[in-house]
Amino acid sequence: MAGWLHNFVHGEARMSKSMMTKAESANFDNETAEQRLERVEALWAADHKQQLEKLSLASAETQQLRETINALRDAMEQARIGEQERIQAAAMSANDEVRQLKAMVDALRDELERRAAGEAERTQRALAVANAECLQLKGSVNALRDEMESQRRHYLDEAAKTESQYQRELSQLRQTIQDLRLKLESGHV
Repeated sequence: MAGWLHNFVHGEARMSKSMMTKAESANFDNETAEQRLERVEALWAADHKQQLEKLSLASAETQQLRETINALRDAMEQARIGEQERIQAAAMSANDEVRQLKAMVDALRDELERRAAGEAERTQRALAVANAECLQLKGSVNALRDEMESQRRHYLDEAAKTESQYQRELSQLRQTIQDLRLKLESGHV
């Protein structure tokens, strides 16, 4: 029998004997060292089983936290991709509108050139109308450009807020995992 185990079994016998009744003391004296060893091993096995169950629970919780982190990371990536797609779609829409306006301006310019061959007054009137339309189109283009820039800033601000929120949540989850790890380690030490 190992030295510490032998001392434990016999030390238990000395300590327990002093707290027993006479009947219990007689039974304890009759118990062999093997029986005491078996009883101690059974106690150790039960404690070992309990520790394994605690470890299994902690492992399951850790796995669940890992899965949660991965799910949050995937959701954050999907949100970021969706935001980029919306920004690109808005930019493409604005670019298409600008191209259409440029095409309209080009068409007006072509019409002005055809009318240049006509009489002077008609040409001057047509030029005045075209100039007014050009100014209006430029105003529209500028307004659309300003609106597009405003939307782009809004989308970028929203994306930054979303990113910041996900980073805070990720940081909190990391801290929670670290705290749980420390609790788990301090519970086993």
